[in-house]
Amino acid sequence: MSADFEPACRRMEWLDPFYKQVWEKAFADGIPISGTFELTPRCNFNCKMCYVHLKAEDIPKHGREMTAKEWLRIAEEAREAGTTWVCVTGGEPLLHPEFPEIWRNLAQMGFFLTLQTNASLIRGEMAELLEQYPPRQAKITLYGTTDEVYRAVCGVEHGFTRVNDGIHTLMSMGIPVELVSTVIRQNQDDLPNMAHYAARHRLKWIPTMSIKPSLRGAEVDVEAVKAHLPPEVAERNRQQREEWRKKHPFDPERKPATYCRDYRLGYWVTWDGMMRFCSFMSEPNIPVREITFTEAWRQLLDYEEELKWSEAYKRNSLTIESAHCAASLNFVIDGGNKNECIRNI
Repeated sequence: MSADFEPACRRMEWLDPFYKQVWEKAFADGIPISGTFELTPRCNFNCKMCYVHLKAEDIPKHGREMTAKEWLRIAEEAREAGTTWVCVTGGEPLLHPEFPEIWRNLAQMGFFLTLQTNASLIRGEMAELLEQYPPRQAKITLYGTTDEVYRAVCGVEHGFTRVNDGIHTLMSMGIPVELVSTVIRQNQDDLPNMAHYAARHRLKWIPTMSIKPSLRGAEVDVEAVKAHLPPEVAERNRQQREEWRKKHPFDPERKPATYCRDYRLGYWVTWDGMMRFCSFMSEPNIPVREITFTEAWRQLLDYEEELKWSEAYKRNSLTIESAHCAASLNFVIDGGNKNECIRNI
């Protein structure tokens, strides 16, 4: 591997200088400073593009949800190993049967917590819990600006009304809110309204048209929901990608994982207790529920170093479209070698 590359963490402009130094040190020493806990595949919405959601009766077919005791054991060991930032997500994390116990204890452990939720359940006792133990940030999935759009995208009634109420509850408590929108065929016409909603509330908003196939057993018909950009927008995006590629030529000597922000820094724990490099990968399946966190992290670091480009990738001199997200890579079994990867363009 070429030693001359810029770690993705150096481009994290949102970090202040002090924390940037902390992340640089963590990168150098291979410290798992950032983690994501995917508490559950349960959700009260049925979004057409979700790659995690499972019906309650289908969960046993794919695994077993970890208990609060198991999650907190992992969290304690992660803290000892150096984890400072934790994102709690799902499915809808608030639907984990023991969410209050998990959240309260994670907060008391001192993590910088991000809560990723659809916001529809933030009321009553759940709102009181978050007011007592506020996240550093709440990332809210916004899929439209009317109940009709939510019915089309998420298959629920009064979806936007409930989400909007939850967003305003969080804002009233002074919790920073960021909106994330997946744009699909069923809500693409509402995109300007989502942009206006974010601007009117002065909230950061991240739209994406990236639809990922399920790796958790959920049913996702990618072609049925894929949005279609207007020709002029598609052409502009193509030109921007070409410009990016010219500035970032493919280096076959760099290992694939080095293009990811979480390389040597972060990890993802699935709802059934597997540690992975990225949420969109089907491997590795490191059973952190059965072994110590430190051993699981060591195995993950080894896995990252063993990943390599497929020969077909090298021959075609393809390039990486994104240098900050492992989701831009498809890690697949190629030629019988599970540690080879290619970019699916």
